[in-house]
Amino acid sequence: MRKLALVCAFVSMLLFGQVVHAQKEYGIFNSVAIGLNVGTTGVGVDVATPITKYVMLRGGVSFMPGITIKTDVDVEVDDPTGQMGSYPARLAMEGSLKRTQGELVASVYPFPSFPFFISAGAFFGGDKLATIQGHSEELKNYIAQGSQAGVAIGDYVLPVDKNGNVSGGLKVKAVRPYVGIGFGRIVPKKRLGFSGELGVQVHGTPEVYTDNGSLGNLMSELDPDDDFTKIIDKLTVYPVLKLRLTGRIF
Repeated sequence: MRKLALVCAFVSMLLFGQVVHAQKEYGIFNSVAIGLNVGTTGVGVDVATPITKYVMLRGGVSFMPGITIKTDVDVEVDDPTGQMGSYPARLAMEGSLKRTQGELVASVYPFPSFPFFISAGAFFGGDKLATIQGHSEELKNYIAQGSQAGVAIGDYVLPVDKNGNVSGGLKVKAVRPYVGIGFGRIVPKKRLGFSGELGVQVHGTPEVYTDNGSLGNLMSELDPDDDFTKIIDKLTVYPVLKLRLTGRIF
């Protein structure tokens, strides 16, 4: 009888240990991992934790470096003085994709033993998708003599100020829904893990904004092949590709 009691106690301890282990592995907020990632959103860091064995939650921030794009854009001229003559119809400008954005995303593992996941959530902040800047000394001189000028971006004209500067950009929604799929563990079972993810941010058609003056309507029919116009017309979603190295803290 005493041996039977000892065996029962031993089995109970084993079962209790398995339950505790399962809770430790799949319980709510009882494990935390930190990830470093790189991709189309730049470089970033995130923190993840399991909600259940099917769902992982992560939040993070990413930084896009100041990648510069150079292109020529259309110049719109309003010259009542007639002094500008045959001023070139295009102006060299620079655009930058630099921005910082946060994210809060849940990843669902339909089959917990298989590291495939489906993600849904949102990116927030970083609503300035691109900044645009240009300068012309010649335009500055003409504007000082009473003329007006601007550069065509999509369906609007960014004004050239009295110093010959053009400044503005493309703005998107401050909160952008996100969906994606991936492979790997957001919270690894071991100390280190690797995952990859592909998805899209949905932000609609970007809006044009200006840092000086106010936006004007088009003054004439413009070149439909303008590079910035192409971007505005087609970039209604932002592609997200991330490669992540994750370390589990506990």
